[in-house]
Amino acid sequence: MKQPENNKQKLSAKPPLSENGPEPSARSGAAPALLFALLAAFLFWGDTHIMSHGGELDPQVHYPFTSSNELASFSIREPEDARVTKGRSVYSFVCNSCHQADGLGSVAVGCPPLSGSDWVLTEDPSRIIGIVLKGLTGPITVNGKEYGTHQMVAFGTALTDEEIASVLSFVRNNWNNKAPLVEISDVKKLREQFKDKQDPMTVPELMKIPLK
Repeated sequence: MKQPENNKQKLSAKPPLSENGPEPSARSGAAPALLFALLAAFLFWGDTHIMSHGGELDPQVHYPFTSSNELASFSIREPEDARVTKGRSVYSFVCNSCHQADGLGSVAVGCPPLSGSDWVLTEDPSRIIGIVLKGLTGPITVNGKEYGTHQMVAFGTALTDEEIASVLSFVRNNWNNKAPLVEISDVKKLREQFKDKQDPMTVPELMKIPLK
């Protein structure tokens, strides 16, 4: 039986093409791995270049300097006093374990800070000389905060007058501290004044020491 002619035309007819060609279709393709590798290499080089030539992103550092430390190495510094140099060694050996290398002390053991301390920065160092010579017991208020869970050991028998003057000179002129150096004669005077005292100092006793 023959199909009608018009049905045969319908079955064999193809969909008409649009004027712009066939309809686009989405399909996955291989990622350009080489392009990603080149981009990663470029970013790595850029980061390294900025860090090595950008002054560690410090706005105060300009080419050809590469860091603030390098810039500081060219600054003119006053020669360090021999007492401060000697005191640095004494501090490292005697004081560092409690008051720490940064001079901030240790809250955990009740050890007060030396950096920025109102006791350390007084014009007359007599009271802190007394603390080093005889030690300290009981609470002490430093910069408005009370410390009192730790007793400071007396170093009058372990350190000479010169060593005490040196370590206190270092403490008064290290970190951000700036105060007059301690004279050996000042230490001798306090040692003589308290030569018969056997027990540690307390804050009320220290406050009785007159300041210049």
